[in-house]
Amino acid sequence: MTNEHVERDQSILIIGSGLIGTSIGLAMTRAGERVWLQDADESALSVAVGRGAGERLPSTGDYGDPSVVFVAVPPLKAAQVIAHSLNSYVNATVSDVVSTKSKLIDDVQSLGGDLSRFVPGHPMAGRELSGPGAAGADLFADRIWALTPTPDTDSTRLRQIEELVARLGSTVLVTSAHAHDRAVALTSHTPQVVASLVAAGLEPLDDIGVSLSGQGLRDVTRLAASDERMWSEILASNAVPVAESLTGLIARLTIIRNALSADPPDQETLAGGLRAGAQGYARVPGKHGSAATRYAVVPVVVADQPGELGRLFADIGAAGVNLEDVRIEHTQGRPTGMVELEVQPSSSDVLSSSLRKAGWDVR
Repeated sequence: MTNEHVERDQSILIIGSGLIGTSIGLAMTRAGERVWLQDADESALSVAVGRGAGERLPSTGDYGDPSVVFVAVPPLKAAQVIAHSLNSYVNATVSDVVSTKSKLIDDVQSLGGDLSRFVPGHPMAGRELSGPGAAGADLFADRIWALTPTPDTDSTRLRQIEELVARLGSTVLVTSAHAHDRAVALTSHTPQVVASLVAAGLEPLDDIGVSLSGQGLRDVTRLAASDERMWSEILASNAVPVAESLTGLIARLTIIRNALSADPPDQETLAGGLRAGAQGYARVPGKHGSAATRYAVVPVVVADQPGELGRLFADIGAAGVNLEDVRIEHTQGRPTGMVELEVQPSSSDVLSSSLRKAGWDVR
C-alpha cells in the first residue's frame, strides 16, 4: 500500500473469495490498493489471504468503511449481499460480478438497496476451474468488463468503478442490463449448455470410441468441466433470454436434422447451415477485441517433456516473428504434441524456415 492510498484512506472490500473475487484482490493489491476480504467459507478465505489477495476483514474494531465493495458471491446470494452492503457501508460504492443483471437489479431494489450507489458489473473473464487457487492477477487483462448502470446510478460512482476496472487491465463497456442479458444468453450461456449436452452425449461410447475423438471435441466440450452448481444458478437467473436463445438453436438444429433425414440428404441445406456458421464465426472479436483475422498456421511437433515449449518460444522470438495465438493438441499414445502457431500470413514462411534450421519438426 502506497502513502497516496493511506492519505486518501481508500480501501476495497471484496465479499467472496472464489476465482473472481480472489483475482480482483490479487490485481488490486498489485496496483497498490488496500484490500479487505470477507467470505463465509473459511477455507477459501484462508487460501485467498495466503495468496496475497488482501487482508481479512476484522470481525470487530474500527477499521473504517471501505470506499468500494465488490460482491463476488454466487448469483442466488448476490442480491441480498449487495443490499446488505449498501445498507451497511452508507458511503461506499458497491459493484458486483454476477453474469446476469436485470433480475439482480430488480431484486436489489426490492430489498431496499440504494441504487444510486450501485454499479452493476460483469467481467467477461473466467476459467473452467473455480476457487481461489485458480485465481490470477492477470485474469481480467484485455478482457471486456461490462457495466450496466441503472437510471438511478450516480455518474460519479460509475466513473469510480470504470477507473478501478481499467486498472485491472480490462476494457470497460457500458450498456443496459436488458441488452447485456440478451447478449450473454447468446454468447456465453448457450455455449455452456451446448458444451455440457454434447459432452453428456458421449456416455454410450466405450473407451475405443472415445479414443477416436480429436481436437474438435475438446474445443466444443471444454466448458463442460465448469461448476454445475454455479452454472445452474446463472442459467436460472437469466432464464427467459437463455430459453429464447435455445429456441432459436433448436430451430436451426431441426433444419439440419431434417436435411440429414431426407433421402438423399439435402446437401444444399447442410451447406447453407455450415455457411451461416462460418459467417457468424467471422463476427467473433479477434485479438485485443479487434476484427476477426485469419492467421497462417505453422504446425510444430514438440516432445512432451520439460523445457520444450520454452525452447520453442525462445526460437520463435529469435526468428523475430510475433506469435498471434497458439494451440496445443496432444498426440494419443505418443509422448509428443502438435503445437499450432498462428502468425500473420506474411510471417509464415519466415517462421517455418527459421524453426526448421533450429531443428524443429515443422509439418
